[in-house]
Amino acid sequence: MPTTYYTGCRLITGDGSAPLDDAVIAVRDGIIDAAGPAADVPVPEGATRVDLSGKTVMPTIVNPHGHIGYLKDGETHPRNYSRENVLDHLRRLTYYGVSVFQSLGTDRDGIELAVRDAQRSGDLTDPELALLLSAGSGLVAPTAGSANAGPFFATDVLHEVTGPEQARRTVRELAAAERKPDVIKFWVDDRWGQKAKFGPEISAAIIAEAHAQGLRAIAHIFELDDAKAVVRAGADGIAHMVREPGPDQELIDLLVEHDVFVFTSMSIQKGFFGDTAWLDDPALAETVPPAHRAAVRAQVEAFAASVDTDWQKAYEVLESGLCRLVESGVRVLLSADSGVGSQFLGFAEHLELEAMVRAGMPAPAAIRAATLLPAQLLGLADRGSITPGKRADMLVLDADPLDDIAHTRRISQVIIGGVPIDRPALRAAWEEG
Repeated sequence: MPTTYYTGCRLITGDGSAPLDDAVIAVRDGIIDAAGPAADVPVPEGATRVDLSGKTVMPTIVNPHGHIGYLKDGETHPRNYSRENVLDHLRRLTYYGVSVFQSLGTDRDGIELAVRDAQRSGDLTDPELALLLSAGSGLVAPTAGSANAGPFFATDVLHEVTGPEQARRTVRELAAAERKPDVIKFWVDDRWGQKAKFGPEISAAIIAEAHAQGLRAIAHIFELDDAKAVVRAGADGIAHMVREPGPDQELIDLLVEHDVFVFTSMSIQKGFFGDTAWLDDPALAETVPPAHRAAVRAQVEAFAASVDTDWQKAYEVLESGLCRLVESGVRVLLSADSGVGSQFLGFAEHLELEAMVRAGMPAPAAIRAATLLPAQLLGLADRGSITPGKRADMLVLDADPLDDIAHTRRISQVIIGGVPIDRPALRAAWEEG
């Protein structure tokens, strides 16, 4: 297959280095042969050339935390869950330039793991489908007389555990299943005092057994003491940042000492205080009709009106916490918590990038945290940056996100494995549906 040369673009490689102007990216058989200034990457006479003058190219986004299959028609509900909806979400992710997605702990009937395995075996090779990883179904404490503290749409599929030995046994069973999860996910959350949560001894048992089975363990937490407990117990990552009062120095020291990653999960929190202006974004309107956006707007505004909490102040705690984590050298990764409530898959990842930068994270670092770093976390050595030897997964933009991070939503093309995705055809199919 002949080499294709993408010329004249501004190149953001994704590794945090300075952008390159008038760059050339050479792609052969879906792999990047060369990438750099035009002076260093000559284009042979008669070669296939694609002029990207005026465009900015960055790696596609890798999201290591979301929940796939539940959101449909503006509603997140278990009745929406199906293989068809999972595949639809993978297409929506690709449409917005999100090439990898890890679903954390809410698989239903093994559908996610089956799709993942079909992709890995080569039975499912459609380039329009983002690569899926999955934690299968996660672990949580039961709440007497009520649903557990897992996500409201998936409490029935989680594994409820009440003691360390049961927790270990459950992790062993998950790891020994025909379709082994990519990671173990567990919830430590009382949902504002309304649910039960297990203590450090069960968290420690889950983490130790996950490691014994060769799996990472990721904890859903919000409280400072819970974050410290799971990090001390050996958790590999925490799926949210700490809410008020935010991270203290002790937690930061623990995170750095144990090299624990932190998922940002910021943009979803804005919904708690009724921020809905983003629902009018033209990029979202391309895939979500007015009625579905109106449904989400009503949900967000109703929730904000129902709680007696200063969520604006709470969000500012997240912003300042992010800055402290980044400045302290904690491994922070983009996490949009996509697929939950207002988090439309694909678009939510761009909102998360914007939230990170608006909070004070430098744009190059935020892009690295959305591309190269999560790819490394997920063991995808062939993805995450536009460098020789890696897959040609590229997001072509009409404007530079280093000037305004919201420009990541001004998408000209999405190229997956060297194949340009037919975004107009995808959009037309959703409009017809």
